[in-house]
Amino acid sequence: MTATGEKQLNPLQIKDLVYEKLRQAIIDQTFEAGAPLREAALTERFGVSKTPIREALVRLEQDGLVEIAPYRGARAKRYTRADLHEIYAAREILEAECVRRAASARDRELVESLRKNIAKTEKAIARGRLSTAAEALDEFDEILFSQLHNSLLDDIRVRLSAHLQRLGQVGRSRERFQASVEQHTLVVDAIADGDPVRADSLLRAHLHNVLESQLPLLDDER
Repeated sequence: MTATGEKQLNPLQIKDLVYEKLRQAIIDQTFEAGAPLREAALTERFGVSKTPIREALVRLEQDGLVEIAPYRGARAKRYTRADLHEIYAAREILEAECVRRAASARDRELVESLRKNIAKTEKAIARGRLSTAAEALDEFDEILFSQLHNSLLDDIRVRLSAHLQRLGQVGRSRERFQASVEQHTLVVDAIADGDPVRADSLLRAHLHNVLESQLPLLDDER
């Protein structure tokens, strides 16, 4: 449904709706890395004027999902190896803190949620439903991030999650997803055992493995 059909929406709501829809289209690879984001095409796609499109592009540039260059216009962000290293450094800082907190607290409810997530992911992989498995893997991270309980860090988490979900769309395979599930299981076991040091170490090893699997998929050409 386009924003045009939302007659009850005020201009501010339309701007937010366009931003969210364009953001999701970039995350789910409807617009692949490097794809041009032309105002005329986007106004037709979303059924709105150029103003909300321009504002959405500026917001998405601030989110790091769009690149805007003079005389070249906007395009979906193309990640470099340096970008990935920065993204995973931030992810490691946040998630390592989360697993340490979780292991120290020995939160049974959290452990149960994580184990249910792992079972859901394994089921999706076994059925060959990689899109569902990818969503479940993203949910695992979100469950961990729930340990932050910090509104300032939560803003960072939202931006970081967008990049991680987008990167997760690239190079999907049963083997990569299965490896992540196995590593998730080890992290959850350490949390359940109340061992923050082991949980931290396993989490960092897992993130390193994921990063190394994604780096070869990038094109550093600008």
